[in-house]
Amino acid sequence: MDVQELLPGRADFWNIGFPFVGVFVYVVLIVALASLAVGMYSRIEVWRLGQPMTDLGPWKPRVKGFISRATKDIFMHRRFLKKDLYPGIMHFCLFWGAMFLLIATSISAIEDNLHQWLHIEFPTRGFRVQAGFIWDLAGGGLATIGVAMAFFRRYVLRPPRLNTLFEDPIILLVILSLIVTGFAVEGLRIGATELNPASTFYNPDIAIWSPIGFAFAKMFTGLAGLSVSTLESLHFLMWWSHAAIVAFAFAYGAIRFNKLTHMIVAPINAFFISARPKGALRAMPNLETLDRFGASDTTDLTWKQLLSYDACTNCGRCQDACPAWASGKPLSPRKIIQDLRAFTEQRAPVLLELKEGEEAPPPEIPMVDYVTQDVLWSCTTCRACMEACPVFIEHIDSIVDMRRYLVMEQGSLPETAMNALQSLEQRGHPWRGTTSTRTEWTEGLDVPLMSEDSDVDVLFWVGCTAALDQRSQRMARSMASTLKLAGVKFAILGMEENCTGDPARRLGNEYLFITLAEQNIELLNSYNVKKIVTICPHCFNSIKNEYPQLGGDFEVLHYTQYVNELIQQGKIKLLRTIETTMAYHDSCYLGRHNDVYDDPRQVASAIPGLKLIEMDKCRENGFCCGAGGGRMWMDEPGTRVSDIRTQHFLDTGAETLGVSCPFCIQQLEAGIQTAGVSDTRKVKDLLELVVESATPEKPN
Repeated sequence: MDVQELLPGRADFWNIGFPFVGVFVYVVLIVALASLAVGMYSRIEVWRLGQPMTDLGPWKPRVKGFISRATKDIFMHRRFLKKDLYPGIMHFCLFWGAMFLLIATSISAIEDNLHQWLHIEFPTRGFRVQAGFIWDLAGGGLATIGVAMAFFRRYVLRPPRLNTLFEDPIILLVILSLIVTGFAVEGLRIGATELNPASTFYNPDIAIWSPIGFAFAKMFTGLAGLSVSTLESLHFLMWWSHAAIVAFAFAYGAIRFNKLTHMIVAPINAFFISARPKGALRAMPNLETLDRFGASDTTDLTWKQLLSYDACTNCGRCQDACPAWASGKPLSPRKIIQDLRAFTEQRAPVLLELKEGEEAPPPEIPMVDYVTQDVLWSCTTCRACMEACPVFIEHIDSIVDMRRYLVMEQGSLPETAMNALQSLEQRGHPWRGTTSTRTEWTEGLDVPLMSEDSDVDVLFWVGCTAALDQRSQRMARSMASTLKLAGVKFAILGMEENCTGDPARRLGNEYLFITLAEQNIELLNSYNVKKIVTICPHCFNSIKNEYPQLGGDFEVLHYTQYVNELIQQGKIKLLRTIETTMAYHDSCYLGRHNDVYDDPRQVASAIPGLKLIEMDKCRENGFCCGAGGGRMWMDEPGTRVSDIRTQHFLDTGAETLGVSCPFCIQQLEAGIQTAGVSDTRKVKDLLELVVESATPEKPN
């Protein structure tokens, strides 16, 4: 009956049939692993249809970054727990329960095989009792809690974002079956041996060290009153059932390529995350050599994008974070990824059957129409989806790649966005119809120009909106006043300044972005610019993160960073008290795209009398104003994203909504007016508050 010497604690291959039948288990396992390998190979063949990944970067920092991400976001579940506590705890229990059980099984197999075939005692073999206690509680206990929470969430709480109710029961039942049969096997063995006075291995003191298995054993021997022979028969049945379920799980994962296989694909996707700065879009190759611009087919995407679609677990966290979805737009980041995966699965067989040199027939439905253009133009590129994704999918790249195809190949984009691009081409700024000049805001301020004296400490990059929009001009004036108060030698480009190209790039016109950026880089180099300070987070992001792709390497700071430095150095004295409560709104391109969260808050906290209040959605979890990704120049029917964000502010009860972006000022002031509270609530840029506090009061 015993295949091996029965040591205290977990036993391998006890009561499973004729001698050395355990070898058959390894044959089954090898077949199961082979089926998984075949499934993985078939997916790799699909991934290879994609274009090369051009921004992997050096391997050493990649490995270092992956270790950091794995520690914080895979092992510690940071992204799960900080976004949504209940599912975070649930997934934490499932993950670590499975990990401990896998470790337990692997160690047990190593112990047995070394002992049986090589007569080597693995170090853990002498601690099987203690190990059994850990495997029971940390493995089976956590996994059981996780499965119970998963069933309760899907079939009792039923959050709207879950739309995988057909497949989830199969996966959950597989996991539950593995847990139940595993503990049943342990309980039946304990009941037939360690709790059986007639057994050679009778040792009830050892049995209690496997607490969950012991509870199962008591249920079988006490409540059910099963005989030893029945226990042994059931043990044989349960052992092989458990092995069969393991084999089924591998095979099912290979065939369906579902949430079971995401445990393999998700870490791969996390390892190959882009090495670009967070705020930078992927540069297109030499435009003159391309046959087609943007992405209209599977082969236009990179292999990493195709891989990431398989890493998606359809969890819906990206959808919950998306401001477009929250405001009733057709965009769901989750659905985009799932649609692109479905499109790839339909398209791949045709592409894989092509012979070398053979041209692929066009898809029945173009990829942009499969996803739909309304979806693509709804995105604000705020990066909330990417911040929420637990498997590090980069949604924005795919959206912008398809926008590039629509704009550069088909000339298809919303009319108002088309007008903005035409204005960029003709006048160097996106504000069609404006009558202001780039220097009108400087009247009465005596602001120096780089063309007059370029030997300055700081180039103040004003930006199109702050220079040309009447409301935002107050930001530019406040910045100039702040620099003067601090005694900083600065200048502006004035009429020489053009748009950085941010709207063009995010709307999909890469050629126009490159044209504008190269002009600006040449101009900045001609003046030997040392340091650039911007008002607009979009200008800041483009010059800092995207101009280096074209050879433009400059030191650039957003004003919140620079002004905070000046305050800390004592060059700006904030003396006048401003009695107000302020909720600060994180601009997406300053916050999530560039991780600038503390500087603006430190500036606000330095103002006497100002009390800072946080909105529920702040910092990494902040909410977009609705203007990014070119949405500033598109119509927004229905609920506006800015109206939702305004309500977040009103919910705090604060008097002032603090911002540090000209786009946000426009959007949120419109939200205040829509809410009908413009008499009691104000939107203020931090610069305006700084100047107000730093300017000495005039004597009566």
